[in-house]
Amino acid sequence: MPGKKPCMRDGMTNRTQRIPPDGLRMLGELERKMLWLASWTIHYANHLRESTDGLKVGGHQASSASLATIMTVLYSRTLRPQDRVAVKPHASPNYHAIQYLLGRQTQEKLANFRGYKGAQSYPSRTKDTDDVDFSTGSVGLGVAQTLFSSLVQDYVRAHGWGLGRPEGRMIALVGDAELDEGNIFEAMLEGWKQGLRNCWWIIDYNRQSLDAVVREGLWETCSRILAGTS
Repeated sequence: MPGKKPCMRDGMTNRTQRIPPDGLRMLGELERKMLWLASWTIHYANHLRESTDGLKVGGHQASSASLATIMTVLYSRTLRPQDRVAVKPHASPNYHAIQYLLGRQTQEKLANFRGYKGAQSYPSRTKDTDDVDFSTGSVGLGVAQTLFSSLVQDYVRAHGWGLGRPEGRMIALVGDAELDEGNIFEAMLEGWKQGLRNCWWIIDYNRQSLDAVVREGLWETCSRILAGTS
């Protein structure tokens, strides 16, 4: 809206805060640096790295780039130590680039992206070394994991365990095409039955899918479903 200043919700106080101009410029620079590194990682893996068979390895550059702004703000200004994130599979280049900028990923693993012992195609707790919270290689499963992790957190606290630690938010960065997966909707009903709390699903509505263009108007259907289970 004209004249409306950018704002965001502070991760520590849960209050809406205005982002000062210097803060916006800093976020913009971080986003460009992360996006360049993610794009170069994909380009290097497909066009510059030595290949014995000449085949390209892919990397989902467009559907990764569509989350660049959200992931920049999330990882630089919003997340708290107790929060956990399920990054959509196709945004793994962004994730590895962010972890590199934070000092948790190596240049060697970025150079071997989608290769032997390199940064994984999709975030993996068992194969990646840069502090992945949820493995999301099976499309849709990472989304449901955040919901059930939130329910488990409530169960643990209801039994008097871990009360000295702050509650974490379980956050899923969801690709719009992931909403084709039935397990997501099964999880939503379970969350509704159990009074789900501390769970964010951020849907990246870029209308891109390996199978086809995501159907126009999907966001309206998703909005109705989410409203009906809230």
